[in-house]
Amino acid sequence: MRNNIGYIDKTMRMLVVIIIGCLVFSKLIIGVAAILLYVLAIALVFTCFKGSCPVYRLLGINTKRNLNDKAKIHERNQALLKNNNNNYKYMFSVPGKGIH
Repeated sequence: MRNNIGYIDKTMRMLVVIIIGCLVFSKLIIGVAAILLYVLAIALVFTCFKGSCPVYRLLGINTKRNLNDKAKIHERNQALLKNNNNNYKYMFSVPGKGIH
């Protein structure tokens, strides 16, 4: 399975696990709710260390960014900028096409 959990997502998961641990160990949550939160915390820790979340995979979510994504975004922005510059040059170089 491909990694689909990014750094911020892992950090948030671990914070949720810590909060759940504090609530359960301080006896603020007891009974069935505590057991369900234990199961949730174990799942969050497991997916955090594994780096992959099956639910994210089913929904097509990927919070992990890599250098290729940043390069693609940069290329797209450069192409848009070049296109806008060409449109601007055309608009003011052809008589009758400019803004008056």
